[in-house]
Amino acid sequence: MKRESFITPGPGLALLALALLSALPAVSCAKKTAAADAEHITIIYDSNVIARPLVTLAKELHYFEEEGLDPEFIILASGAIEALSIGKADIMLNGIIPSLSYGSQGAAVKVVGGTASGGNFVVTKPENAQRYARLEDWRGVRLGTVRLSTSEMVSRYALGPLGVDLGQDVTFVEIDNYANIIEAVRKGQVDIGFIGSEYRRPAVDLGLHVLFPMTHMYPNYVCCRETAYAKAVEERRSIFVKFHQAQIRAYKYFLEKPDEVLDLFARISSQERDYVYNVIYNTETNADRIFNPDPDLRRVTSVYQTLLENNYIERTGIEARDIVDITIYKDALDNILTRYPNDPVYLKLAAEYEVNNVNF
Repeated sequence: MKRESFITPGPGLALLALALLSALPAVSCAKKTAAADAEHITIIYDSNVIARPLVTLAKELHYFEEEGLDPEFIILASGAIEALSIGKADIMLNGIIPSLSYGSQGAAVKVVGGTASGGNFVVTKPENAQRYARLEDWRGVRLGTVRLSTSEMVSRYALGPLGVDLGQDVTFVEIDNYANIIEAVRKGQVDIGFIGSEYRRPAVDLGLHVLFPMTHMYPNYVCCRETAYAKAVEERRSIFVKFHQAQIRAYKYFLEKPDEVLDLFARISSQERDYVYNVIYNTETNADRIFNPDPDLRRVTSVYQTLLENNYIERTGIEARDIVDITIYKDALDNILTRYPNDPVYLKLAAEYEVNNVNF
């Protein structure tokens, strides 16, 4: 396997990093008193409230309390998966790869739902736009990627079936962050770079060409999932069912009331309404990112198999199905459908569940 690793300190990109950091929204402190019999749940949350819109909506609209929960939101700058695996929290919203890595080693974690899919762009120099427009023509290229990122797994999963030899035909160049990937492409240190959607505008402003969103390589690839403490899943399963009932309701609100959603997020994040729209609704700017609570075992399995095949995790006999619990979301969805049996949004989620988790 050909692999290189470097960090490119890009001139002027320090300002980009500062700008992105300054754009991080503040956390809302909205709180509704839970009922006396409400079940407590501890949620490792994100300071960027726009990044996980369904959980944020359920929080702001008090759906968690309405479903019988007493939610406690905590923010950890680092070590979230470690804290979860030893029971310091009940559930976290995180990237899929740490959960699969810990789960493959037998850690007490269970993926129980989804938060986001998609969200990465493929960029190159304008003069290379035609040359690299087809994946089949990527032989001999240097690909700039963050190690063990979703974009790396998607590219490996997509290129292999096309007959591209991942050990000989391409070189994965590990770069520490998206800003430095942009600079590496600009300098010609890599031919193609994979960046998060929030870096699209800076990349274009710095002269790069967007080839396509990575969903063109693998539609709706999973990114961020919801991971629970396995012992809590065994002993307090009802809190996770209620957690998903709240999110399923938030999903309907997200789809049917975009104006109200944009107003709410603009208020609690102190961002412009157009900025919020481009992050959560505009697929042209957010790289086809969608937000859906479905655990999506089918696509999680694809990531897991890619990790195994490239020796990023050891073959311990643990399969993706051992790490993902699809029944919690299904029970939550069934409960919601009992209340609203003819609702088209919930019926569509039920149909998608079968495709994403059962019939594949």
